[in-house]
Amino acid sequence: MQVQIEDAFWNAQIKKVQTQMLPFQWQVLNDEVAEAPKSGAINNFKIAAGKQKGEFYGMVFQDTDVYKWLEAVAYSLAIQPDPALEALADETIDLIGAAQMSDGYLNTYFQIFKPALKWTNLTDNHELYCFGHLIEAGVAYYEVTKKQPILTIITKAADLLTARFGYGQPLAFPGHPEIELALLRLYHLTKKAAYLELAKYFILERGQQPSFFVTETKERIANHVPSWIDIMHDGFVVPEFTHSEDVSYYVATKRLIDQTVVEGHAVRACYLYTALADLAALENDPTLKNAAMRLFDNATTKQMYLTGGLGQTWRNEGFTHDYDLPNDTNYCETCAGISLIFWARKMLALHSDSHYAEVIERALYNNTLGAMALDGKSFYYSNVLEKGPHHLTDAARPKWHACACCPPNLARLLLSLNHYLAHVENEIFYLDQFIGANYIEMFTEDAEITVQANLPFEGQVEIQVKQAPENKQLAIRLPKWSARFSVFKNGQRQREGLDFTINQGYLIFHEAMQTGDHWVCTFELTARLTYANPLVKADIGKAALTRGPLVYCLEEEDNGPHLWQLTWSAEEFEVVKEETTNKLADMVLLKSLALREVALDQDLYTYHQPTTQTQVVTAIPFFARYNRSVGEMQVWTRYR
Repeated sequence: MQVQIEDAFWNAQIKKVQTQMLPFQWQVLNDEVAEAPKSGAINNFKIAAGKQKGEFYGMVFQDTDVYKWLEAVAYSLAIQPDPALEALADETIDLIGAAQMSDGYLNTYFQIFKPALKWTNLTDNHELYCFGHLIEAGVAYYEVTKKQPILTIITKAADLLTARFGYGQPLAFPGHPEIELALLRLYHLTKKAAYLELAKYFILERGQQPSFFVTETKERIANHVPSWIDIMHDGFVVPEFTHSEDVSYYVATKRLIDQTVVEGHAVRACYLYTALADLAALENDPTLKNAAMRLFDNATTKQMYLTGGLGQTWRNEGFTHDYDLPNDTNYCETCAGISLIFWARKMLALHSDSHYAEVIERALYNNTLGAMALDGKSFYYSNVLEKGPHHLTDAARPKWHACACCPPNLARLLLSLNHYLAHVENEIFYLDQFIGANYIEMFTEDAEITVQANLPFEGQVEIQVKQAPENKQLAIRLPKWSARFSVFKNGQRQREGLDFTINQGYLIFHEAMQTGDHWVCTFELTARLTYANPLVKADIGKAALTRGPLVYCLEEEDNGPHLWQLTWSAEEFEVVKEETTNKLADMVLLKSLALREVALDQDLYTYHQPTTQTQVVTAIPFFARYNRSVGEMQVWTRYR
């Protein structure tokens, strides 16, 4: 199935990535942006390839910034051919190939800086993580261009890994998962069994005890072999977990098929769980499927923020425990939201349940999109839901990051968004996301469907069958945020039971699609308060404002300081279309009355109950926060 997005809202986001992010990212990779942290990434490859002299610069995983840029370029070329951009990508691939060693090894940190430390610390040194992003970029670029050089590079690298790791070899696993899902992508492309077998090994054998991560670290410390962290700190750092042997950070307390609760670093976990779901679908294995479903349920019904963010704390950049969802100290890394979307897409391939599509929608419109400024020129690493007056030093989005995993990850997601809009299972075409697009080659080469949508601010969706596949049905997701909906087909109102059945959150129409069929779906976009489970201590007595797929927030710019003094006084909200030329132009803002609690005197403690004053408050979409000024912000507000 081929999908081309034709959507006013999302085409604007994609255009920003193509015209702003990709060129800016390339400049950063080449150290041409004075106000951005130094990258050194392209120079590292030039040094490793023998094209220039110099020293390695950056993180141990600095190479991945180049790989993610290359992957994003592949998706951009699929959207719109660009000979100049493609030539630049080909030059970069030639450079990568020149830096690759004859046996397939490729990591500029170890090739330039510490060759003796290759493969000595899989726990922390990110070697397999880097190989993973290389392979992902290569698969994407080859699928779009069919050019052999990149396929040669990544298969050479993957063949090195299959010879060195896996069943029959000493136990070894990556501290940062990524290679697992990359090997599966390469298997989907090449059908080479060795890639599938190594992916299965990394996925299914991880977590067995005694833990590889404890054993490797103890041996390394005993032999005084430094990690890249030690080298960065110019000393020898003994990781805390080696004393407690707690390997939850590495998502390795037990085998994945035995895990019941998500754990550890959120990005690592979601990359690994993405691979688990992909493998479950490939193998059609009920045990793997049940494990993936169990873990996704725990992540999204007990540890996910309303915005689709994951990771409750900066301490491990990840999960803590069920219902622990603080709003002002949370992490919600941009990459975690992106990897959750990756995971949800693979879950849809396992089981057509609208919950997975809803998670994609929630994370996409809120946590993920909000990581990028409206002008596409600055980016968040973490995405908190509340900022008070004494925590504003990092409220604005930086132009770039020294550890720059998130911006290029965002670029590759948004430019491949067409992969997340619909799926096919058995004889049914499932429309998962209400984003305007043209779908061709569903089931048969000549099949074609177009979708017109005007979300997120309006709720009408039209589906036109231009060329119907034979004897295939249509299924449309019924969004939970819509209190009421109506569906017309060819001018006739459709009725549940008579014309369609609701199953797993989808309207599944009984009759097969016919050429010329035209559906008009209207979903009610009502602004309403959303409440958290009372087990969420941080949100008890509070409510968040939502409308359709969007989470809203209050900013100091509109509502004054000390936002915590406010209380919703009514569930009536005025919808205001911003038509000025300011940064929020064309967005729907929400206005309502709130009560502000005010002290009668200035004493710290008093016997007098505070009084309240009524004020009009304005809420803006969470993704649009911090584009006008830097002040207080909050998602959750008290209610009466």
